[in-house]
Amino acid sequence: MPVTHSRRNILRQLTMLAAVGAASPAVARERKQKLIVERVEIQVPGLPPAMDGFRIAQLSDLHLEPFTTEEDILHSVTACNALQPDMIALTGDFVTHTARPAPKVAEILSQLHAPYGVYASLGNHDFQSGAPEVIRALTERRIPVLRNETRSIRTDKGTLFLGGFDSRYVCKPDLRKTLQNWKQSQPLVLMMHEPDAADTIAAAGVKALQLSGHTHGGQLIFRGKAPMSLRRAPYGKKYLAGHYEVGGLQMYVNRGIGCIGIPLRIGCPPEVTELTLRSPVLARA
Repeated sequence: MPVTHSRRNILRQLTMLAAVGAASPAVARERKQKLIVERVEIQVPGLPPAMDGFRIAQLSDLHLEPFTTEEDILHSVTACNALQPDMIALTGDFVTHTARPAPKVAEILSQLHAPYGVYASLGNHDFQSGAPEVIRALTERRIPVLRNETRSIRTDKGTLFLGGFDSRYVCKPDLRKTLQNWKQSQPLVLMMHEPDAADTIAAAGVKALQLSGHTHGGQLIFRGKAPMSLRRAPYGKKYLAGHYEVGGLQMYVNRGIGCIGIPLRIGCPPEVTELTLRSPVLARA
């Protein structure tokens, strides 16, 4: 949601009201929907055949407090580790209204394991709540936060480039700065919290895989009908959940773990994603 004091106050009031209703058994059952592991295979431009099958686990929108508990996040971490991924991408919104829970969520996330590392980018709530505190908590637990920068992930089968953007709420994705050391022929995965930024990235001719969150999959999906665009979060109106192709860009939008506004998820269970990267060269063979 936009960064305004009035909007934030309204959200907090709704949160307090919703917390009262959350005590009912029916609401508690719905809020505690079963965590789903979504498995998807996506071709990544430039991925060498030797790296075909490289697996990335994605977690997003943890929102520790007031509705997401430490137990919820630990459960998602356990599910993520069970996949034994090569790398883990955390695509923002670690906290909700305050950065106070940041050290605790970072402590839980420090239990994540992947041979080629765990990396994070920030979401709009992280910036609204206090980005310096969130960054400090994560980096102290040896989880690098990529802010408009790209790193090379070197494996024994080739090199994958991983980029991370600041939230669209803070500024437009700084493509020039982020991709200054990347060549179009190289395989690239981008962490960008808000999915609608894909239009800007694709328009710049970038061919890569973008990993996003932000939308919670709509959070409340009644009778299988997605919420109208006006009811969706800014920069999360076009692409709600799942796999999309935007120009030459592949994108996956994760439904996240936590809730915003009310402690409910209907038709949008929390998600851990296992993304298996495929080489276009082998696909053409």
